[in-house]
Amino acid sequence: MHSLNDTNTAVDDLNMLASLVVVIVIIIVWLLIMGFLTTEVLVFISSQLLLVVFMFGNTAKTVFEAIIFVFVMHPFDVGDRCVIDGVQVVFNSVC
Repeated sequence: MHSLNDTNTAVDDLNMLASLVVVIVIIIVWLLIMGFLTTEVLVFISSQLLLVVFMFGNTAKTVFEAIIFVFVMHPFDVGDRCVIDGVQVVFNSVC
C-alpha cells in the first residue's frame, strides 16, 4: 500500500472502502428482492461474515482509530506545510 501523502489520498481510500461496502449491500438486497437468495443461503453468508469479522475485527478497529486520528485529532498534520515570511515552520505534536 502506498504511503499517506495528504488528506486527499486518505479521503479517496475511505471513499473506495465505503463504496465497496455499499455495493455489497446493494447486491445482497437485489438478490433478496429477485428471489435468488433464500433464507438458508443468507444464514450461510452471515455465518461466514461472522467468521471474517472475528478474524479481521482488530484490523477494522485499527483502521477506524487511524481515520479518527487523522481526521479528528490531527487534521492539519498530514501533508501540510506552513511557511511564514519565507521560513518553513515545523510543528512537533505530542500524541
